[in-house]
Parts: sequence; C-alpha cells; structure tokens
Amino acid sequence: MRTRIYLDYASLTPIDRGVLRVAKKYSSDKYSNPSSLHASGTLASKALLDARTRVAKVLHAHADEIVFTSGGTEANKLVIELAEGKQIVMSAIEHSSLIDAPNTVHVSVDAHGVVDLEQLKSSITSETVLVSVMLVNNEIGTIEPLKEIAKIVRDVRKKNNSALPLLHTDACQAPLYIPLYIEQLGVDLLTLDGAKIYGPRGMGMLYVRRGLKVKRAGTENLPGIMGFVYALEKAEVLREKETACVAELKKFFIDELKKIIPELKINGTLENSAPHILSVSIPKIDNEFFLLQLDAKGIECSTKSACLRDEDESYVLKAIGADSKTSLRFSFGRGTTKGQLKKVLRVIGNLRK
Repeated sequence: MRTRIYLDYASLTPIDRGVLRVAKKYSSDKYSNPSSLHASGTLASKALLDARTRVAKVLHAHADEIVFTSGGTEANKLVIELAEGKQIVMSAIEHSSLIDAPNTVHVSVDAHGVVDLEQLKSSITSETVLVSVMLVNNEIGTIEPLKEIAKIVRDVRKKNNSALPLLHTDACQAPLYIPLYIEQLGVDLLTLDGAKIYGPRGMGMLYVRRGLKVKRAGTENLPGIMGFVYALEKAEVLREKETACVAELKKFFIDELKKIIPELKINGTLENSAPHILSVSIPKIDNEFFLLQLDAKGIECSTKSACLRDEDESYVLKAIGADSKTSLRFSFGRGTTKGQLKKVLRVIGNLRK
C-alpha cells in the first residue's frame, strides 16, 4: 500500500497510530463493561464520562448531550427515528442514510450544490418536525449555509410558538477543516463519524440537545470511544495547519489539471467548499474505466460516494446538473504530498493522450 497513492480520504481515512494505541489500552488493560458495578467497571464508567466531557469541550456542548454510536449511519438513523414518521425536510443531496427516509420533502440545490433557502423556507410547514442539511457534502465538498438555515428554523419556531422543527446536520466531513461550535451552528442534532477523522472504524456519535431523548441499546464500545475522542481532539489541534496544507494541495492539483484538460469542469464550487474534496468532470471519458486505469497505475480515487456503490449514478451529481458518467472525486488528506499529485497528473496526462 505504501507504493500506492491514496486520494479517497472522503470515503475513509487511515487510522491514526495514536488512535490505535489508545484503543489497544482500553482493549487489553482497561477493558471492563462501563455498566458493571465492580471496581474495574466503575473505572470504565469514569472513562466513558471523561470521553463525553472531552467531546463536549470540542463541540462547546454538555457531556450529557453526547451519544456514542457505531458510526455516522447509525447516528443518522437515530435522528430519523426521532422524527417518528412525521414530516422531514432535507436537501436533495443528503447522505444516503438519510435521503430515503419516509415522509421526506427534498429541497433543491443550485449548480454549486447550495440548498435553495427560499424553497427550504416554503417547504417547512406546521407538520414538519425535522430539518436536516449536511454541513459539508461528501461528494462535491460544498459547505452549506447552516447559520442561515438555523435562522429560518428559529423563525418558524417563533412564528408557531413551538419547539419544532428540530435542526440536524450531518457533519461527518467537517471536523478536520471546520470548527464545530454548536451554539454558532444553531443545531439540535449533529452527526460525526470516526472513520472520516483518522479515528476507529465503526465508531461515531450524535450530539443531542438537552431536552431531547434518543434511545440506543447495547454496551458502549469503550476502546472505540476513546480512540474517537483522541482523533477528534487531534483534529481540533491540527485544524488550522491541516486546512492550509490541504487547500494548497487542492489548488495546485486543480491548476495543473486544467492545463492538461482545459475543458475540465468542476462539480460544485471551489469558493465555498471543504479543502479536501474535489469532484471534476472530464468530458468524453468513461469514468469507471478511467478509474480502473488509474488504479492499475497505483492511484486510488472514486467516481462517487462509496455509499452509492449499488447505484448507476450519483443523485448528488444529478441534482447539480453534473454528468455522473464522466465524473471523478479526488479527496486529499494527511498523507497526500505534492510529489504524489505530480505523479497523478502525469498519469492522467498520459491516459488522456
């Protein structure tokens, strides 16, 4: 794997070595069930409380508002269950774990992937119990205007003198590059996933504002939880430096790619997107065949979200009017170097010839 060039960080990040050390510690040394009443169980329970407190500090929230889950998908499903089958309003490009929820009204996005705020406003009725708009789209990287959306939701609540609708955001692609300050975001529910932040697989969380109740059964995965906390805290510390580095790599790649392919089209927007995700359309290619050609040269990227592997085309790209059949997604991360990108550019240039 060391000789290969991995450009699919939006799909899955490699696990940080520090995460592995922490997870091992709580797997072999401090391994008790946090619900047990004996001494080691009590220690595990204290570690669990400490984990919630540390995550809450990153989010500027309260420890009792943190619910650990088996990943982002489970967290999103808990949000859907909270709606109890009543009307949900969400953007047309939400994650696949949300998009097909029952009784859902989908709001259009523009060619850049930004949700139509006027349509969102008109779609919310007295029957709406939940509004869900992701912070960063996982396919095209567009950052949604969450603060404006929160204001729309607050105005509806005030008008109806109600605590509804609730506002949820899937922020799985955000922590490495965007500060997650709950009060500033104005959300009631927020989803995170460890596999997107160099954390453990099968580990995520749901922020649940006080006063709301979410039921989750099962013994807490303490090794995974402690690894997740480590990854989230490291993301907080490295965010400014990492954002600048990845943004520079993305700009370099785009500028050079346009020299090779002048007719290149950007899916989404560059001005209002996360630095690690780049979706492009290369006219006249078969993207699946092109991806396999890149893979044969040791370069790994994707045609769309890995969550859509059984779909013929990406509903996200369709929603913004992009061509699913000619599009590729490159996503960058901590292991990406300019030298790697230069090699990728050479390979793409040769394949185009």
